[in-house]
Amino acid sequence: MIDSPRRPRRPALVLILMGVALWAVGCRSAGAPPFQPLEPLSTRAAIPPDRADHLARDLATAALTGDESAHVRIERELEALEQERRRADEAPTGLLPYAAALENATLPSTIEYRRASRALLARDDLPPDLRGRLEIEVEDDPLKLANRRIKDSRVQSMGRIFNAVAEPVGRSIMTSALAPYRLARSLVSLALSQHELDELSLQERQALVHWKRYIELHPESPDAADLVRRVEHTQSRWNQTRRDQTLRSAKSALERGSSRRALLLSDRALRYSPEDLEATRIREEARKQVEKWRADRARSLAPPDPGSDIAPEAARPLTLSLLAEPELIAGNANRLSAESPGFEDEAAFALAIRERENGFETVSWDDLEKLAKEDPASSNMARHAAALAHNPEQNPGAAFAAARSLGRRQRTAWIFLGALSNDDSMRGVSLPLRFAAKMPWVIDAITGLPNRLIRFPWIKTWPADFSAAIFARRYLEQNPAGVRASKIGSWLVAFERRRGNAVGALAVATGQPWAGNLAKLRQEAAEQALESAKGARRADLRIALLRGVAREYPGTPAGHSAGELVQKESRQLTPQRIRLSRGFLLENPTLVGVDGLDLKPELLDDEPGNGELHAEGITFVGGRYLEFAFEAPDGDDDEPVRVQREISEERLARLVALVDETSLANALADPDAFAALDSDREHYFERARLGIADDVDRRSTARSEFAYEGMRERYGLVRARESILPVELVIQGSLTDASLGAFPRIRMPKKTPDAFLYK
Repeated sequence: MIDSPRRPRRPALVLILMGVALWAVGCRSAGAPPFQPLEPLSTRAAIPPDRADHLARDLATAALTGDESAHVRIERELEALEQERRRADEAPTGLLPYAAALENATLPSTIEYRRASRALLARDDLPPDLRGRLEIEVEDDPLKLANRRIKDSRVQSMGRIFNAVAEPVGRSIMTSALAPYRLARSLVSLALSQHELDELSLQERQALVHWKRYIELHPESPDAADLVRRVEHTQSRWNQTRRDQTLRSAKSALERGSSRRALLLSDRALRYSPEDLEATRIREEARKQVEKWRADRARSLAPPDPGSDIAPEAARPLTLSLLAEPELIAGNANRLSAESPGFEDEAAFALAIRERENGFETVSWDDLEKLAKEDPASSNMARHAAALAHNPEQNPGAAFAAARSLGRRQRTAWIFLGALSNDDSMRGVSLPLRFAAKMPWVIDAITGLPNRLIRFPWIKTWPADFSAAIFARRYLEQNPAGVRASKIGSWLVAFERRRGNAVGALAVATGQPWAGNLAKLRQEAAEQALESAKGARRADLRIALLRGVAREYPGTPAGHSAGELVQKESRQLTPQRIRLSRGFLLENPTLVGVDGLDLKPELLDDEPGNGELHAEGITFVGGRYLEFAFEAPDGDDDEPVRVQREISEERLARLVALVDETSLANALADPDAFAALDSDREHYFERARLGIADDVDRRSTARSEFAYEGMRERYGLVRARESILPVELVIQGSLTDASLGAFPRIRMPKKTPDAFLYK
């Protein structure tokens, strides 16, 4: 352990030690790390409290006891003390702003507190962290937040209209003849998007919540009465929004044949809008379908009449052969067909099942398709044949062919029609309006044809291809030696390779006679698996995945690299990996001073000859150990030289507390410096503060790999800042219609981090 209190040294001993140190520095190689990177822990006598300390104590006592007169008196004494220090050219105590903030915190209501804090922000002697905290508290005003959300909603509504007009006009500078066409198309798109908008926008929903919060906190406020009326009006609009959303889902469910879901959703819509005619109509229609479904189900489950002859005598041998004697199915089926008129379809169904089991799947599915086309009123097996032939689970080959056919139609429609082929934006619009709305895209469809022909070969996947891949995998699982296994498997391998899933392609092709040489595919799969393993966040999972790559793909370059990474990661595996980068230490010198690490100053003086801290910095590796990364003798580009040292409980507790305090102060002064939340890091820091870090938690789930980095390391020399202007100038061109133009565009307000809660 490197911590020990400093002791008085004799001059002669000091000279001898200095000579030995100079000799050692001259003999060692450049950049060699020092053996002891930290100075011994200094012991300092307690500093006697001065007048400022006593005043701070009395001020806290007055605030806790509610003694307002004492608070005012002490604050005046602090002002007098600051004036005395100023006249004596001494540093100010910095207590006055905190005294004012403490006084504001004792105010009886949050309204008064925010008003006083807003006035306090006008002072020019506020420390950055105090200013940042006050700004956060002042901004956390429900009324202010609500007004901001209402403003965002209005800007978004106006900006949508302005941009819809400005963009087509600005893009038509070089082709003014197309301006009316582009404007019409943009206005049609705007109308369609307005048709799909909710009654109450997302920002207005947020404002509604803020208004309710203000009324709950301040029911006696003069603004409460007016806000109640606004809440009632906005709440009715929100109910209408919920009604519209629920009713759209009910219509969609009814169109898909999900009558029970449609009944539930339409009933919910009536709760938001009682006696709504459209919701009532959908509910009644869904109720009738549900009642019919229940009646059919009850009839199907009803037991047969014991006295009735539900099957002829020849049906029994066929039934037994289907269950236990498949070789007799053909004979018994022919007997049933010959002896019992009207039961020919049962015999045909049994023969089709037998053909499928014997490997004649094409003939079997063709027979079932033929039987499925019979009239269900005159054929007992038409429904059963249709259920088999049209079920993707039972007939994945046909489902694959249908998906491939849909994909070909999608590609053809996109090539020749362009945007006209996409009908998703026209849901809920009548057919005549849909046709009229699509007219402005006709010119685009014609002029963009050459461009789409050029782009077509480079498009790797289409939406229908993913459905086809699912059915292809299902077919190969059910029929690994089927008549279409080679064709479907080859397509699936090519599809997985096109979309960059070489591992999936290799899994499909391995062991298949149609696959051929898999060496290249195996290398591609190994590279993909290696990249995926390297991206794992947890070290134990990363090592396990890398071991799997090395084991599964031996002999490949990626497998060899995975093995090397396993050795490297295993050597560096520690209970914790919380890093303080060199940039972070340089930007926060308190951490390396006597109040923190007390790091030897030569490690940060940019002189490689006396040892220099690497950019990786210093890492908490678990327990009371720190890992110091030093620059290698050959330079900063090489792997750093890592040295671990144990420190005392006192130094560790002091360091983690200072890191936490520094990080919080930085975040208050500059929001860009906010350190992301990490529960494992906080757990380790808390154990270090309590002095129980020696009891190491070696669970992989308790390891943190957080890194404190400097602002320059995060953002570079110049941080990108968003413009405060509400309008931006856009220069835009298109190869599709050979247009080029410039136009202003209103910048849309960004969604708040909690916006997903209001959808």
